[in-house]
Amino acid sequence: MPDIVGGIVAIGFLILWIYCIYDVVTTDDIIIRHLPKLVWLLIVLLLPDIGSILWLGLGRPRIWTRQAHDPERYGSGRPPRIVSTAPALDDGSLDHLSPILRHREEQTRLHMWEAQLKRREEELRRRELGGGSTSLPPA
Repeated sequence: MPDIVGGIVAIGFLILWIYCIYDVVTTDDIIIRHLPKLVWLLIVLLLPDIGSILWLGLGRPRIWTRQAHDPERYGSGRPPRIVSTAPALDDGSLDHLSPILRHREEQTRLHMWEAQLKRREEELRRRELGGGSTSLPPA
């Protein structure tokens, strides 16, 4: 009888290991937590039991993150909802990106534009205080 239980446990770990390999390979690099995708794949391959448990506990993205990334793949029929205080860009060049990447790109562009605006305002103040009559740099 103990041999049967041991066999069932071994088959269970084999199924878990195969599932974790599949899950690591099919999960996008962007949403994997803590380590790069290749490192997680090596951990799961080289340490089957412990690596699988570590992947499920530490590396695998939370389910809401995965749904936000690709709602149709994970069963949610609604479009992803990203709460942002920044205005959305009207630039169509970001349409091909996932919602998470699009949000990050919008935030990066917004910070860049704010820094440019701050530099221009400081230069205008310096020119007003210094009385310089040089022309403004092109916008």
